[in-house]
Amino acid sequence: MIETLTDSLESAGINLKNLEAEWRRRIDSRLLETEEVDRLGTRMQRIMDSYRGADRKQFALWIEKSYDLLVADRAHESLHFLKTALEHEPANSELGLLLAEVYFQAQEYVNAKECVLQVLTARPAHFEANFLMGLIQHRKGDLREAQATLEMAVGLKKESSAAHASLGSLLAEVGNNQQALEHLATALKLKPSAPVHFLMGAVYYGAGEHKRAIQHLRKATKLDPQFGEAYYQLGLLCLEMNQLRKAQECFKTAQALNPKETRYRKRVRSFSEDATGPDQLNTLIREELLLLKCEGGEKRTK
Repeated sequence: MIETLTDSLESAGINLKNLEAEWRRRIDSRLLETEEVDRLGTRMQRIMDSYRGADRKQFALWIEKSYDLLVADRAHESLHFLKTALEHEPANSELGLLLAEVYFQAQEYVNAKECVLQVLTARPAHFEANFLMGLIQHRKGDLREAQATLEMAVGLKKESSAAHASLGSLLAEVGNNQQALEHLATALKLKPSAPVHFLMGAVYYGAGEHKRAIQHLRKATKLDPQFGEAYYQLGLLCLEMNQLRKAQECFKTAQALNPKETRYRKRVRSFSEDATGPDQLNTLIREELLLLKCEGGEKRTK
């Protein structure tokens, strides 16, 4: 499950409300894919292998029930069984980390942090625990602590694309673009990723390098043709650079991927409205371009 979170966090760190909502829905559905189910099964087996209690049969029933619920995309319901199992064996670090991840996905960050702290108390150099703690701190707005923790995670596992991507997204958020680009570039070398290309586009846009931003947004759409938000942001950048035909194509693609999104429909209609040309749209574009513009007033939950 940590690898599923890995993809999720790459978008979450960007702090873009529309992108995050879209990406989270799609990432959640991936749990049903064979690869993800197999990975979760391996996690469950490690939990059982770590068991040292006196009632293995009952413990196995709790773990089996939580597994079934997670695979059925009923993660919140699995919390009861995972919590009960952890109360039965508090020293099971594998179980504590899994429970923390489920809490994290449910945006229950206080509970997630408590679980991770238990793991880190027993195993301070645990990569996944440090990694998840950094994500929690980032979500809660504790940016300085999150940066230190994610740097720790990168140091523990330099070959982790997700750790580099998460640290890069945080550094971009605090305005350290140079280091952000270094970590994001490393993440892409380790594992090509549409969300990381999206974030690279965000950083380059913020630095005024629009051509590079467009290059990365295009790579994001090639890696993930269903990435509607990447098409939309690419369309906005093309429109700002007066590449009207390309912008129109991007908006139409975004709308086709998500017909219910009003922003996409608005842009497609704008090309057929005589009163709305590039000059008139310029202010709206700058307001609507979400790339690297953190929603400072957005309340971070729990």
